[in-house]
Amino acid sequence: MYHVAGTGLTALILYLLSYLLYRNSFYSLQFHRRIWNMILAFSFLATALAGVFLALQITYKWNLPFVKSILTLHVECGIGLAFTGIVHFLWHIRYFTGRFRKDPGSLDLKASPPGINGSLAPNLFVVGFLSTSVQLLLLKEIINITGGYELIAGTFLASWLAGSAAGSAIASNSPMSDIRKINLFFSLGPVISISLLLLLSGIYLKPGETPSFLAGIIYTLVVLLPFCLITGFTFARLASHAQVAGTGVPGRSFSVETSGGIAAGIVVSIFGAGKINTWELLTILIVLGISYTLLAFYASDRKTGIILRVAALAAVVLVILFPPDIAVRQLLLKGIRVTASTDTPYGNITRGKYGNEESTYYNQRLISYGNDVSEREEDIHYAMLQPDNPATVLIVSGDAASRVKEIAKYPVRKIVYVERDPGLIGPAKIAGLPPGIDFRTENDDAFTFIRGTNEKFDAVIDLLPPPSSLLINRYLTYEFFSAVKSRMNADGVFSCSPGINPDYFNREGIKYYSSVYNTLKAVFRNVIPVSGTKLYYIASDKELSPEICRLVRLRNIANSYVGPDYLSDDLITAKTAEVTAQLDGNARINHTLLPVACFYYQSFEMTKDIPEKMPAVALLAILFVLPGLGVRRRNLTMYFCALSLAGFEIILLLMLQTAAGNMFEVTGLIISGIMAGLAIGSWIRLPVNPGKLLKWDLTALVLIYLAAAFSFPVMAGMHSRSLAVTVLIVAGFLPAAATGQVFRQMTSGGTGAGEAPVIYSSDLIGSAAGFIIFSGLLVPLLGIRNAILLLPVLVLAAFLTAPSAKREGN
Repeated sequence: MYHVAGTGLTALILYLLSYLLYRNSFYSLQFHRRIWNMILAFSFLATALAGVFLALQITYKWNLPFVKSILTLHVECGIGLAFTGIVHFLWHIRYFTGRFRKDPGSLDLKASPPGINGSLAPNLFVVGFLSTSVQLLLLKEIINITGGYELIAGTFLASWLAGSAAGSAIASNSPMSDIRKINLFFSLGPVISISLLLLLSGIYLKPGETPSFLAGIIYTLVVLLPFCLITGFTFARLASHAQVAGTGVPGRSFSVETSGGIAAGIVVSIFGAGKINTWELLTILIVLGISYTLLAFYASDRKTGIILRVAALAAVVLVILFPPDIAVRQLLLKGIRVTASTDTPYGNITRGKYGNEESTYYNQRLISYGNDVSEREEDIHYAMLQPDNPATVLIVSGDAASRVKEIAKYPVRKIVYVERDPGLIGPAKIAGLPPGIDFRTENDDAFTFIRGTNEKFDAVIDLLPPPSSLLINRYLTYEFFSAVKSRMNADGVFSCSPGINPDYFNREGIKYYSSVYNTLKAVFRNVIPVSGTKLYYIASDKELSPEICRLVRLRNIANSYVGPDYLSDDLITAKTAEVTAQLDGNARINHTLLPVACFYYQSFEMTKDIPEKMPAVALLAILFVLPGLGVRRRNLTMYFCALSLAGFEIILLLMLQTAAGNMFEVTGLIISGIMAGLAIGSWIRLPVNPGKLLKWDLTALVLIYLAAAFSFPVMAGMHSRSLAVTVLIVAGFLPAAATGQVFRQMTSGGTGAGEAPVIYSSDLIGSAAGFIIFSGLLVPLLGIRNAILLLPVLVLAAFLTAPSAKREGN
């Protein structure tokens, strides 16, 4: 399927936004045209090259394995070429009509009065607060929409920083200096990005389905670009004004802006932890941001100020009384009638109706519905049929009500249901259960619960989805399987589903399924794959049988689907043997510190859209890695320091999942710790020679990262969640403080580094590359500890490129 409307509409929207910025003097007409001429040239080049390869394939019967990717690239770029060609034609239509009008480039770009009254510190603080708040809330929302895996999180953070870097770079040569107008655009920026999020979700994305990685990249980039571009521009302009006015060096401006980000992280962590829904909080913040701009720059008298304050208060009250969340979820899930929407610290729970059937969506994915007979019976009975007399059962996640009723068909005495999200726990008692069954719910992370309990179980059934993220990958690791076995009675049975039941195993699928299988084999004596609507792995130290129908008759279980009426033991046994024969015994075992299964799964998912795989990788490289080649030598120190800190930040967020069992619950606190370090480091002026101080900062960074690498196993093994979060906050604060001090030295002029906007742009470009490289490549391939060991190497590269007063002219 080709996105004719989506690609065309996206091109037109981006052009209109670019034109709007030009018309408001953010940059010149020449720069605006240069952008779109480059887009036109790239679209033409990609379309032409793709057409040549397709012609060679057809004419000479050449075997080009990447022809499908070429075909998709050819069509999509052709669509983009057509729409950009239309825009280009409209630019030059006067050549054909003979109507020569005044060239828009001759507009008077003389800056309006800046409109600065006193210090810019409050303005910088608000910019940091609003931009970080929007970042955290959109991060949660876009990850939920696009699949929840770390590579999208890295793409989000990289897109945010790349857009901000572009805005900062534009600001260095922009004639726009009207602070009032800049702030107005900044406060309206989130509205533009949110409008794009809702509009493009209906074009590129299908409700309840995880989009392809390429679609996720494009969606994330386009949604974030307007606000991020304006954010980078706003900070760079405010910092320059502060420096010119003598109210602060760029390092202090960065510190004030970062302080706003710290406050935002704390506020979002407190109010976003299940107290206020995401869209309600986001709308309130936007109202407050616009109100600040109007009051600070447009309220000419006291009466106008009072009216604006009353209007802002009324708008906030209306948002609280009539939250927009259900309306937004209805736009994102058009196929159902949304009846309720709740945000928890772990995700979004949306309930709705399709006809008369009730359904529940978790982070945009369907997790429970009424007519799920085959799935619920397979989830339970493939495992429960194996032990002779299962008395105690542990269920991890899943739809408790329907699964527990299936377990009740056995002579069990106790059922424990563990679910980390309190919104999915459901009722403490389930109607229809026999009176002799003790049913208990535990609102806890399954890994933490299993390590902390002394209870023993005859069956442990893991109903978590495949490891699309490192958070879920924890439940398919050697460490988790070992912990489960330690809580099982002799001859106990464990069950999990690594994913779909593929009719054909490709290379990536074999690596993924083999990794999980080999990990189980390293813990349990016997492991058998059982094929159903999903592929199930049953593991135990006792002998296991794939003869499901025979076991159903033997146990005298009355099922609607799992039994001889629908299934055949001959087919199940043959399929089990076929799957086992295809698995690779040499595939690496999945560990918490070396999450290979997560990487294999993401590679496997990408093979579902083979034509989009290479374009996605190429797009990531072009947008986030290649810009580093354009960084000047004298700014490479900032680039490498930012790259290493971004890599460490993404590692800390992944370690948060390992230690605390959740990425979003305290993500704001981790980011606030890093921002606090940046703020303090860039604010403090130490009475030391700038050249020597820069080298000391870089040496400190090397030592900090080395200490983090060697202490990582201790941090990852901490059982206390509060202690783990505290340690991670401190671990992020220290290198951030040193990096903030590097920024101050680079922008203070003592090392001859250049202008603040250029340094800030290099900082953001390095951070963008770090998020992509570490989240998408280094951590999955090398493991977390080895990835940390690369950070000192990057700092050494920064050391070698460090500027000095003697190299001021470089």
